[in-house]
Amino acid sequence: MSNLISLQNINMSFGDKIIFKNATISLDRYEKVGLIGLNGKGKSTLLKIINEDIIPDSSSPAFLYDMKKGLSKIYIPQSLPLSDDFPQARRYFLEFYPQLKTLFFELNDIEKQIQTNQNDDLISKQGSILTQIENLGGWQVESKYFSYLKKFDVPLDKPMKKLSGGQLRKIAISIGLSAQHDLILWDEPTNHLDIETIELFEDEIKNKANTFIMISHDRYILSSICDRIIHIDSGSIDKFNGNYLDYIDHMQEVEKIRSEKLTKLKNSHRRELAWMRQGIKARGTRSKKRVEGFHNIEKNIKSLHDKRKKELELNLSSTKRKTKVLMELKEASFSFKDTPIFNNSNLTLFREDRIALIGKNGAGKSTLLNIIMNELNLTSGQLKKADNLKISYFSQNRKALDNNKTPFEIIGDGSDLIHMPSGGTLHINSYLEKFLFSSSEIRRPISTLSGGEKNRLQLALFMKNAADIWIFDEPTNDLDIETIETLEQALIDYKQAVIIVSHDRAFLDKVTTKSWILQNNKVEEYLGNYSDNADLIQATLIKELPSKKLSTATQTPQQKVKLTNKEKQRLKTIDSEIEQAESLLNELETKAQNFDFTNMNEDKTNEYKKLENKIKMAKENLDELYQIWEELGEKAQL
Repeated sequence: MSNLISLQNINMSFGDKIIFKNATISLDRYEKVGLIGLNGKGKSTLLKIINEDIIPDSSSPAFLYDMKKGLSKIYIPQSLPLSDDFPQARRYFLEFYPQLKTLFFELNDIEKQIQTNQNDDLISKQGSILTQIENLGGWQVESKYFSYLKKFDVPLDKPMKKLSGGQLRKIAISIGLSAQHDLILWDEPTNHLDIETIELFEDEIKNKANTFIMISHDRYILSSICDRIIHIDSGSIDKFNGNYLDYIDHMQEVEKIRSEKLTKLKNSHRRELAWMRQGIKARGTRSKKRVEGFHNIEKNIKSLHDKRKKELELNLSSTKRKTKVLMELKEASFSFKDTPIFNNSNLTLFREDRIALIGKNGAGKSTLLNIIMNELNLTSGQLKKADNLKISYFSQNRKALDNNKTPFEIIGDGSDLIHMPSGGTLHINSYLEKFLFSSSEIRRPISTLSGGEKNRLQLALFMKNAADIWIFDEPTNDLDIETIETLEQALIDYKQAVIIVSHDRAFLDKVTTKSWILQNNKVEEYLGNYSDNADLIQATLIKELPSKKLSTATQTPQQKVKLTNKEKQRLKTIDSEIEQAESLLNELETKAQNFDFTNMNEDKTNEYKKLENKIKMAKENLDELYQIWEELGEKAQL
């Protein structure tokens, strides 16, 4: 397998905070790498070092960066810098192509001049620039970029500053997916996107031949797409060949071995400590080696403690209410400026329900939450709640956080102590340590915290109180996987009512037991989590696509068309063909899921690429069969 890059002796610190210490990383062609680690531990910094935007600290031995000659790379950041050069989405991709950007500006200027002065010199310059753009692959990149913007339903000519956060993220992934570079560096590409877009992105990136490193907390993507996991931990870069699920199994075994080793060291430490306390005379004069051994045991214990997985301590508290039914919506409807959001919907929330609230962006999820919290009123129907119902709302916009305050101020609200729902008190410092805030971070302005740190702080604020219903609106945005998994377990252990809006499919699958699905201007309830209802959700999305048929007012009367004998025969066999095609696709996808990614070489890489091509062809064949089946079925009913 061809090596693309190799970085050695990476050292970097910000003040007293060590990000990397003598770390190394290498990357081979065609690798698809998932980059994970706690927030603030260097994931984005590593991508910027690889992209040569940041130079590591001077060190001995010196930092080394070996890169394959002619390697092209592109970095897709979490947040796009808005530009006055390209106020609309149409040409924004050029921000990532400086050479093309210059040529497009020159071309635009010449075309303006040609409108008033069509001389041979200008026309010659125009031709030269068009050729240069062609040679750089500019038209191909532009065409693919436009295609992805249309696929993701992003308006080409709407001002960038008026686009939503989700639309800006769609522009970012369109730039990355249309890129022809050897190496793509993705920084949380699916953050703040709806599930439909994430699944489209996942389907597209599976078929790309580019090598990539992706920071992501989406465990579906890390498990289905990535063939290698890199974990940044305590200044080092740990590598693992395999997907995320394989890595979890591996780390559980590592933690088990580490725990057993720590127990043995602690037992040795107790024995040696007792011996040390006997005094110099009792120990004799020939015990220098044993004394050194005692101090080494202490160092090893500290080292193992430092390496053990650090986890948040999250606890949701309920009011202990015994009411069985907390809330009911009966024949509920809501319209906004004469536009119906949902009609005649009936929902019941029981005390132990864990609800996944699912729907496309703009379908009305936030509207429904605001109705539940009495911030909006139903247009018609009834909302019945249990008396004195306490609802706690975790906002994805972090409305509860004042950026001018510190974590200490916002959690304490004028006091050093927190009165916990259990009845006890806890000092603010101790409380925030449970949420992985160090003593130096506790008194920093909230504005200086990362997105993940702000979400952890909101969790800390959120969990000070007890509630009857907990509502989480996109709680996993900006969180690292370790924090997400801890929140998951806290919600699984909590046996009271929870409503969750999330684009994190793995999170919804593990936590929720019922689904409220916004579809066709209704909210309907189904048993099961996201995966249990995925087929239904996908069918709904297909139904909601804009119809291309003429309105009934403009349709001409349709003449009855009979099936030919050949079509009648095909209609009889098409079901069997579809069944065989589905079986083949399932078989190929199972092979891909169970593919052994350990000890990858060029032959195994080619083998996997062939398998991916077979899957692509099988999907295309199945889609074609579905289309034929639908056309024949419609024709048979005429």
